[in-house]
Amino acid sequence: MLTFAQARLAFTQSSTIKDVMFRTLPGWRRSPGASIIAALGLLISLMVAPSLAAQSMVEPKPSFSPEDVVRIQLDALAANDEPTRNAGIEQVWAFAHPNNRAVTGPLERFTRMIRGAGYDTLIDHRSYTLEAAGETDQVAGFEVRVVARDGNLYAFSWRLGIADIDGQEVWMTTRVTPARSTGEQMTSR
Repeated sequence: MLTFAQARLAFTQSSTIKDVMFRTLPGWRRSPGASIIAALGLLISLMVAPSLAAQSMVEPKPSFSPEDVVRIQLDALAANDEPTRNAGIEQVWAFAHPNNRAVTGPLERFTRMIRGAGYDTLIDHRSYTLEAAGETDQVAGFEVRVVARDGNLYAFSWRLGIADIDGQEVWMTTRVTPARSTGEQMTSR
């Protein structure tokens, strides 16, 4: 099956859907109805690829900046139960520094902590802002403000550090402070 990126590239380089499918599938014999089948195949590929991508866990990579790491985690928590229950929390766990995991893990315990007082405002939050609070070669920090699902604004301090994972240096979360209410309400309940 075509990946979404392959299909998009093929489409942008072709003038018709028929060209896309016959160029992408060498040796395909042009028979009556083949254009319709090709078009349906492309349509299904384009529809399925994004949903499959949404189900994949993003793993730490050296190419991710500290800000990327925080955004990946916050975006996952904003849609916590997509595609499965607690998928967002599991994504956050994937970026938890080994030292953090030693204190907050295993995953079941970490999940209870995130769903508990102090962090539950991150689950299914409406929006967030991120402000850099300093960075060195080994440590980075951000001040995060979240509009929770109840419309209230909460602040967090998010800290990251470098971890060696499989011989690669990657940014991972070392600490997140519990929510602090700012006293502001952005929207009505």
